[in-house]
Amino acid sequence: MKKFNKTMFNKKDKRINNREPNKVYCWSLITMLSLCLFSYGYFVRGVTVSIVARQTMEENLSNLNSRVITLESEYIKTKNSITGEMAQNLGYISPSNQKFVSKDTRNPGLSLVTTGI
Repeated sequence: MKKFNKTMFNKKDKRINNREPNKVYCWSLITMLSLCLFSYGYFVRGVTVSIVARQTMEENLSNLNSRVITLESEYIKTKNSITGEMAQNLGYISPSNQKFVSKDTRNPGLSLVTTGI
């Protein structure tokens, strides 16, 4: 009787072991497929977000460039409209005692040069 039970147990054991690798392979395949699908979705989402962000930045850049061009043209118009007579009328006075700073090659620092003293 012992021999019969042992033989039955071994046959049952082999049968379970023969199916177990198939389950492991099947679940491994399902896991890898799920991981691949998740990774694909993640990377496609990342690319989509990057494309939208780039389009938004390009739009902002073009708006900023047009604003800079407008401001530069206004600056040039204003700069060209100012004359010496207009400045004097607004209260600008030419400096009478001008002071300049020049670099003395003998000394490592700067020296003050005054004219008219």
